Amino acid sequence: MGAELCFDSYLRSLISAYQQWWRLYTLTDATGRESQRVDREQTAPAFFDFGLMVQTVEPPKAEQERESEQDREKKEKIERLPVLEGICKYAADHVLLVGRPGSGKSTALARLLLQEAENALSIARAKIPVLVELRYLPSEANESSVCDRILAFMHKHDPTLDIDEAGIKLLLRQGRLLLLVDGVNELPSDRDRAQVSQFRELYQKTCPMIFTTRELSAGGDLGIAKRLEMQPLTEPQMQQFVMAYLPTQGERLLRQLSGRLREFGQTPLLLWMLCEVFKSGKNNLVNLNLGKIFQVFTKAYVTSSIRNHQVSSLKGDIQPLSDRRLWSKAMKYLASLMMDGDSPVDFRVVISKDEIIQKFTVLFKDEIQSAKVARDCLDDLLNYHLIQNRNADSVEFLHQLIQEYYAAEWLLGLLKNQQISHERLKHDYLNYLKWTEPLALMLALVEDNEQAVQVVRLALDVDLRLGARLAGAVKYGFQEKTVGLLIREIEERKIPQLYAIKLFESTKSDFTSEPLIAALKDVNYFVRSSATELLGKICSNKAVEPLIAALKDRDSYVRSTAVEALGKICSNKAVEPLIAALKDRDSYVRVTAAEALGKIGSDKAVDPLIDALKDRDGYVRGTVAEALGKIGSDKAVEPLIVALKDRDSYVRSTAVEALGKICSNKAVEPLIAALKDRDSYVRSKVAEALGKIDRDKTVTLLITALEDANDYVRRNAAEALGKIVSGKAVAPLIVALKDADYFVRRNAARALGRICSGRAVAPLIAALKDADYVVRRNAAEALGKIGSDKAVVHLSAALEDRNGYVRSTVAEALDRISSGKVVVPLIATLKDRDSYVRRKAAKALVKIDSGKAVAPLIATLKDDDYDTRSKAAKALVKIAESDLNLPIITQQLPHLLTLIPTESSQEALSVITAIQARCKYYNYNIAQTPLPPEDNPNPTIGNTYNFFGEVEQVIAGTIQGDNIATQNNQKTAPES
Repeated sequence: MGAELCFDSYLRSLISAYQQWWRLYTLTDATGRESQRVDREQTAPAFFDFGLMVQTVEPPKAEQERESEQDREKKEKIERLPVLEGICKYAADHVLLVGRPGSGKSTALARLLLQEAENALSIARAKIPVLVELRYLPSEANESSVCDRILAFMHKHDPTLDIDEAGIKLLLRQGRLLLLVDGVNELPSDRDRAQVSQFRELYQKTCPMIFTTRELSAGGDLGIAKRLEMQPLTEPQMQQFVMAYLPTQGERLLRQLSGRLREFGQTPLLLWMLCEVFKSGKNNLVNLNLGKIFQVFTKAYVTSSIRNHQVSSLKGDIQPLSDRRLWSKAMKYLASLMMDGDSPVDFRVVISKDEIIQKFTVLFKDEIQSAKVARDCLDDLLNYHLIQNRNADSVEFLHQLIQEYYAAEWLLGLLKNQQISHERLKHDYLNYLKWTEPLALMLALVEDNEQAVQVVRLALDVDLRLGARLAGAVKYGFQEKTVGLLIREIEERKIPQLYAIKLFESTKSDFTSEPLIAALKDVNYFVRSSATELLGKICSNKAVEPLIAALKDRDSYVRSTAVEALGKICSNKAVEPLIAALKDRDSYVRVTAAEALGKIGSDKAVDPLIDALKDRDGYVRGTVAEALGKIGSDKAVEPLIVALKDRDSYVRSTAVEALGKICSNKAVEPLIAALKDRDSYVRSKVAEALGKIDRDKTVTLLITALEDANDYVRRNAAEALGKIVSGKAVAPLIVALKDADYFVRRNAARALGRICSGRAVAPLIAALKDADYVVRRNAAEALGKIGSDKAVVHLSAALEDRNGYVRSTVAEALDRISSGKVVVPLIATLKDRDSYVRRKAAKALVKIDSGKAVAPLIATLKDDDYDTRSKAAKALVKIAESDLNLPIITQQLPHLLTLIPTESSQEALSVITAIQARCKYYNYNIAQTPLPPEDNPNPTIGNTYNFFGEVEQVIAGTIQGDNIATQNNQKTAPES
C-alpha cells in the first residue's frame, strides 16, 4: 500500500449503503426489505430523526476523589449532547456509548459512517470511517483478528481496494482511520474481549475509536474511561414520532396509552414496533405489556411478510416451501439453540446452517421427509421471517431483542407444559446472566398468577437483584404480589436501606411507587428524601402529584430532592410548581428548580427564569443563566449580556456559557470585552464561547496578545488559547513556555496539553525541570494528555520530584499513557509519603493490568487512606478480568477473605465480586453444584461445567447470591 491508495469507491459504497440510515431503527430482512414500508418513503427520515441525546456518565459518589479548589474549578460537568456530537467530541481519546437494546447505538454509528464518508470524499486526508461489529469476531476456532474485521469491511464495500493486513496496521499507526466498534457486550468469549482490549491499547494514541455496549458491567468496558449513555426518548419526542408515523391513527394510540407511553417507547425500536402493532390492526393496547407487544408484532410480521414480501427466482415469484404453521415452533427452537454457547454462560449470535438443518431434522422427525422439511423451513424463515443470512454458511436474528423474545417463548413452553423442575429452572436458567432478559420477557407472557409468583420466588432465592428485576417484569396485574414478595424478602433478610432502594429501582414497577409515596410522610427526613429521589428515577407519572406536594415539605433537602425528581420525570404538569419553587426560601431549592426547568425546556419558564437572574444568591443566578442556555431562547440574550457584569464570577461564567450555546452574534462584542474579566475561569469560558461564535477572529487576536508587554494580558491570552484549542496556537505557546512570567508559562503548558500536539512534547519535557512547581505539574499533565511514549522515561524520573503535587500529577499522566514501562516506578510510588500520590499511583495501575502489581496492590488494601484502598481494589478487579492474570490473583483469595472483618472489607468484597462477574452467573453455590442425573436430561447445559477450579477450593461456601451479602439466607425451593 502506498500514497496512491484511493478510498473513493469504498466511501461511495458506504454512502450508498447507509444513505437510508433510518431503516436501522426498524427490522429488515437480508435483502433490506422492511416488514411494512413507510407509505411516504421520501419523508421517512423526518420520522426517525428523533434528536437522540447522550449524557456523560457520572462516576459513583463513593469513587469521587477529594479535590483541590483548582481541580473543582476545572472539573468536568455532566454533559448532555446530541448523540453524534457527543461521540465525535470524545472519539480521539476513545469513548464508550452505553444504551439499552434498540436505543439507537448502532444507528448512531451508521449515521456517523455516512457523515464521515461524505466528509472524507470532500476533505483531503480526512479520516476513513470503518465499522467493526464485534458480535462476528471469531473466537478460538478461527485465529482472525480485529484487523481482519477491518479488512473484511473495507473489501465488502470495495473488493478492488489494494490493501492487506499490513496496510491496515500502517493506516492505524498513521491515524488515518476512525473505528466505529459495535457491541462490546456481544463479544463471543473472554479471549476475544482480551484481543479487542489489547488492540485498543495498541492504537489508542493514533486511532480514534467509538465503542458501543449494552450495559456497564465488570469486564464490559475495555477500560475506556469516557462513557456516554443514550438517553431515553422524552414524551414529546415519542408523541411527535407517533403522530408523524401514524397521521390518521396517532391520536387514538396516544389516548389509549395515556400515562403508559414512557413504558413502551423509551427506545426508537420499541416505539416503532408499538406503532407497527397498532397499524397492523391490534387497536386495543390497553392491557398489553412489553412481552405481548413482541408477541403481537412477530405474528403480524409473518402475515405481512407473506402478503407483501416478494421472493424472486429465475422462474418468478415463489410461494413458501413449507407449512408456515411450523415456523413459530422452529423460531423458538432456533433461539434456544443459540442461547447455548461455547460454555454454559455464553450464548451465540450466529449459527451455521448445517447445524440448524441437523437440529430441525430431529425437531420435525414426525414429518414426512423431515430432512427436506428442515431445509425448506430454514429457507422460508430466511425469506419471510426475522432471521437473515450472515454469510453463505450461517444465519443470525435481525436484532438481539428478537432472539431474546423467541428464547422467552421457548422457555414459556417448558414452563406451561411443566417440563422443567424448580431446581433445574434455578440451575440452568435463572442463575445465568444470559437468560435474564429472556426470563423478563417470558414473565410478561405468563398468564398464570401463581406460576409468575413462583418464578419470582425462585429468582429471589438465586439473587435479590435478579428477583427484583423479574418482580417488575410480570404482567401488571401480577406485580402487586411479586413486588410484595420482594418487600417481604427485604424485611425478612433485614436488607440495608440503600440496597433496598436499589432493589426497588430494579423493578421499575409502579407498585413500588405506593410505599415510596407513603414514605414521603415519614418522620425521618432521610427516608423522605430517599423516597423522592427514587421516585424521580422510576419516572412514574403516578409520582408527579405527590412530588409536587413534597415541594412544600418542611425540610429543604426533601424539597430540593423532589425538585430534582420532577426534573427527571420532565412532566409539563410540573412546570408551574417548579416556577413557584424559584421563590423558595432555601437557595438550594431555587437552584434545583432552575436546573429542572432547564431540563424540561418549556418556553413558559423563560420569563420567570429571566426574573430569577435578579435572585439575591449568586449560585441561583448562575444556575438560572445555565438553564436559559439550555432552553436556548433569543429572549434571554439581552438579560444574559447584562449578567456578564454580575458581581459574582460564577454568574458571569454561566452567562458566558449560555450565550455560547445560544450563539447569537449580538453577544460577540460583549464577550470580547469580557476577555478582560478579573476572574480566570470567566475568561476561559469567554474564550470557549467566542470559539463557538467566531473562532478564527478570536484565535488571531489572542496570538497577538501573547506578545503584549503586560504580563496579565499574556497570561489571559495563553489561558484562552488553551480553551479554544487551535493548532495555529502551538508554536506561539511553545515560545511562551520560556516567558519570564511564571504564570504565563503555567498557562502555556496547560494550553499545550489541551491542544495535544506532538510538536509540544520536547518543550514540555524540558518544562518538567522548570523552577516553578506549577509549571512542572502542568507540563506533566500536558504530556499525559498528549500520550507520547517519548515522555515516559522523563515522567518516571519526575516521580521523585520534591513536590508532592507534581508527583501525583506525574502518576496521573503515566496513568493516561498506560505504558508497561512504568509498572515498577508506580509500584514503588505506592509507598510514597503523600496519600494523594499513592492514590494516583494505584489508579494508574488500574489500566496497566500487570500481574507484577498484585501483591503490592493487595498490601495497599490496608492503606490508611480510603481513596487509596479504593483505587487499589479497582486495579485488582481489572487484573482479575485478565485471563493471563486471573490465576495469579486467585492465589491471593485466602488473604482477601481475611480482610473481610476489617475496615478493608468493602474493597476486598469488590475484588471477590469481580470473579462472580467474570463467571457470568449470580449464585456461586448453584453453579458449582450439579443437579442429580434424573433432573438433568441434558447434561451439556451447564450442570457439569467446572468454573475456576482453584476458586472452588479457596472460597467454596463463601461466594453466594446477592454479592455474598445473603450467604446464610439461601432457601430451599419447593419441589416441582
